[in-house]
Amino acid sequence: MSALANILGAPPFIIPLGVVNIHFLQLPIILTGLALGAFAGGIVGLVGATVMAFTFRTPNLFILPGNALLGFFTGFFYFRLKRMKPSIVPQLLAVIGAILIQFPYTYLSDVYLASIPAPNLLFPILPTLFIEDIISLLIAHIILFRTDIAQMLSK
Repeated sequence: MSALANILGAPPFIIPLGVVNIHFLQLPIILTGLALGAFAGGIVGLVGATVMAFTFRTPNLFILPGNALLGFFTGFFYFRLKRMKPSIVPQLLAVIGAILIQFPYTYLSDVYLASIPAPNLLFPILPTLFIEDIISLLIAHIILFRTDIAQMLSK
């Protein structure tokens, strides 16, 4: 799953849309967190964003722990909420909870450590990440609904 995240975050799979680029490296991170839990989601987030971290003029290694937070907390929250029905509700709450933890880290690391101007981060970067995360969740939900991905990944 880390390899898939790296592929989805690589330039051939990045879609330029004006001032932002759309990518779906979060899909394997979120999918792993939902299917296998916090630790696996965190590892996929940490390793799976490596290519993305080096696609910028100045590499941004702060992306790695940010995506680790997304994967870890998606799994952490989901495994505490997964009894809720319908199944999309705990998945959505888990991803939103993870985003609420990831975004302050992203703001602090990118503005104060990577020197990205705060206005650029607040718009369009963070709203784009939010949309990518929600779309990735919807795709992950369909995959989880149709397959036993946890069994496939644990082999």
